[in-house]
Amino acid sequence: MTNYWDMMEKDVVNIKNGEVLGKFDDVEIDAKVGKISAFYIEEASKFMEIMGKSKSRRIKWEEILKIGMDVIIVNVDDEINNSRIKDMLE
Repeated sequence: MTNYWDMMEKDVVNIKNGEVLGKFDDVEIDAKVGKISAFYIEEASKFMEIMGKSKSRRIKWEEILKIGMDVIIVNVDDEINNSRIKDMLE
């Protein structure tokens, strides 16, 4: 079993392209059913790191494939994820 503090140290890797998306940052809990519905990762581009800023990205719980010793492996389709975010903002 993995606890919250252990998750904070893990990189999140997309299995689609091997890209390190960022580091685990926070969770989203559906209070109605008492389950984790998503988690957030802290994405930091090189430019943003220089400025000390980062942005959060939401990863659905269903997109997590494996929580390993050092990494969290996810299956994220960026095109689908981007269109869902755009739909939420409209």
